[in-house]
Amino acid sequence: MTWNEDSGTVSRAFDDWKQNDRENRAFLRLSTQWSDKAYQQTWNEAEESFAARFDPYRHYGDEHLYIFEDAVDGLWPHSYAWITEATAMKNAVTAFEVYLEKALQEALGPSFTKDGKEHTIKLAAPPRFESPGWKTLVTAHKVLGTDVETDEVTWARELRHLLTHQNGELRTEVALERFRDLDAERDQDEISRARIGGKVPLGIPRVLKILDSLATVIRIADEPAWAMCWSHPGRERWPEVMSKLYRQKCILIEPV
Repeated sequence: MTWNEDSGTVSRAFDDWKQNDRENRAFLRLSTQWSDKAYQQTWNEAEESFAARFDPYRHYGDEHLYIFEDAVDGLWPHSYAWITEATAMKNAVTAFEVYLEKALQEALGPSFTKDGKEHTIKLAAPPRFESPGWKTLVTAHKVLGTDVETDEVTWARELRHLLTHQNGELRTEVALERFRDLDAERDQDEISRARIGGKVPLGIPRVLKILDSLATVIRIADEPAWAMCWSHPGRERWPEVMSKLYRQKCILIEPV
């Protein structure tokens, strides 16, 4: 028996991630679908409301814009879309990291018996934290056989940091060059292009590309993680992997 996503021969951690990924993509799609309808309805209502009281001697003809803006509390469609896309992107990176942790714990198991005594196995975590740090996850998966710190993953995690800690603001030339989308900007006018002080450009195609790149790494990582727990050859590697992880301070082994 070998790892096979189509037949469901995957880790439990992979199943959890796959459900999260499905929900995240649905959130992105449905939010766009529903918001488009709601914004159009609100726009129509603003036009109808203004038309009912339009006075050519008092009005310029575009006051329905202010009615619409009040109705949506200043959250224009492009801002709503950006917030939705940023949320989906941040959730995807977090789900990626959660998968890495859960897959490792599943592969190693919660405990083992040595010299007749049961010992617990835990991933090493910083003081006062329950989850391991990024470097521990990267090192541990490398021991299992997968490089999870690809260029795409590094870029996505840096973008998540920008979205989380700077609300997506591009503050430097370095950040601008790192996160602008030149392909998307070719069809945009100058004022719509990424700039220092503006928000990092997202868009559904770009977010989906990020989700796909993270999914690719997870599918590669899950095969050795699954094998460690669920295949005979993988279990034969278990003592060697445990020793390497312990030497590299990725795990803690404690007597019960």
